[in-house]
Amino acid sequence: MATLAHRHAEERDGEPASSSVLRDRRFNGYLRIKLPHALDAEVESVVTAYVAGSASTRQALIDGLGERAAGVLSAYGQRMASVAVRIRSVDALRRGAVAVALAEGFLEDRRDNLFVLAAVHDSASLIGTSLAEVIDDVKALLPPVGLAALHEFEQREERDKSLAALGIRRSGTGQDFLYL
Repeated sequence: MATLAHRHAEERDGEPASSSVLRDRRFNGYLRIKLPHALDAEVESVVTAYVAGSASTRQALIDGLGERAAGVLSAYGQRMASVAVRIRSVDALRRGAVAVALAEGFLEDRRDNLFVLAAVHDSASLIGTSLAEVIDDVKALLPPVGLAALHEFEQREERDKSLAALGIRRSGTGQDFLYL
């Protein structure tokens, strides 16, 4: 995760990060926008600001979240699960897990993150790791409610965290791979 923090510092040049950017109308339909997309970098800048930030920066980013921004973070988590498979990247999964954990507690229906976690779980297995390992990698960074939600999902029976159980599926291969 240090590479995320380093890259963020270079990109932002001291400009304070804000999660308010995630409430912008440009994110309407974000989950369905072609992957990759420039909006992914905007969400990533918020996630990396959170990862690289001090405790007060992290809290400010959390305080700026709301239902709409949480929906964008959750969608980003699912998009990063697809990216992780495409490029075989545990780092993409870590970013996705952080985003999902940040969204937890702000979504209108907390079950909306379950679909995303099924994709993250499946993606982890496809690239040779596990959701438990991804959670362990980022647990020190996560807000308590988000960490608890990730652990709760990870502890489910396998049949209860599968793609089929949560009504999503894989589509495409290689650079066209996508969770739908």
